[in-house]
Amino acid sequence: MTGDPRQADVEASQALLDQVERDDAVQLPALSTAELCVLGAMQATLVDEDAWSWWSGMAEAQRFELSAMALKFLVHRGLLDEPDPGGGNASGTSAAQGTPGGSVGLPVRPLLAMILAGRTQPSFVVVRREGAKAEPDRMRLYGISEEGRGLRAVLAEEATGNHVSRFGPAYTYVLASPAEAVRSLLRWVDRPPAGHRLGRRPSKVIDVYQPNKGTGPDLDRFEVRRRSAGLSVERNQDGTPIDCDEETLGRHLSELLSRSGSAA
Repeated sequence: MTGDPRQADVEASQALLDQVERDDAVQLPALSTAELCVLGAMQATLVDEDAWSWWSGMAEAQRFELSAMALKFLVHRGLLDEPDPGGGNASGTSAAQGTPGGSVGLPVRPLLAMILAGRTQPSFVVVRREGAKAEPDRMRLYGISEEGRGLRAVLAEEATGNHVSRFGPAYTYVLASPAEAVRSLLRWVDRPPAGHRLGRRPSKVIDVYQPNKGTGPDLDRFEVRRRSAGLSVERNQDGTPIDCDEETLGRHLSELLSRSGSAA
């Protein structure tokens, strides 16, 4: 008898999480907008409106052709397995949108499964802004949680702005430990805005969204201003500025992300 073919993927996923815990961050494959759309993973409406409009605005025949190309390329890259001739699906499924009948079930490999987990079932989404009224920047964080174990890792996604031939804009991914994700936010808070000269810096805004509970996603906002001695942080829960340092802000963020992960 052969063993359960899913066990190898479970072990590979656990090895990946163990590596993240040991090294703080692991590089994952880059994906194009077309690949994310055909996998049903371009649905975080907080940040995906333009990309989804690009995809849904295509003629049906063009979208079908691009879907087939994207799936073949994902198989070629070793991120998807060929369909099971017997119709079974040992490693999980991906929803291939835009194909006749609506979807195609394909076994997903662990590296891609981590991206899909963060993208489609996030315990939270973190969006950064250079100022309260600014557009979100290109880096987003998605919490990956496990039932009974809480927050396991954080998927960091960056929209590169580069186009991959007909496949649309590209995204790069890193799987990070929760602690490294918080450190990355603190490094961003400390970094002067691009093109900034002398004078007062604009605030740095960290928006933490939790999944839609039926009335819209819950939002927790940290608006951070750098002072001559430390930071001034205004949190939307009470709107009262508090003076703190990076360590205290990091503790607030860590507690919120962990709590969001445990509630997922």
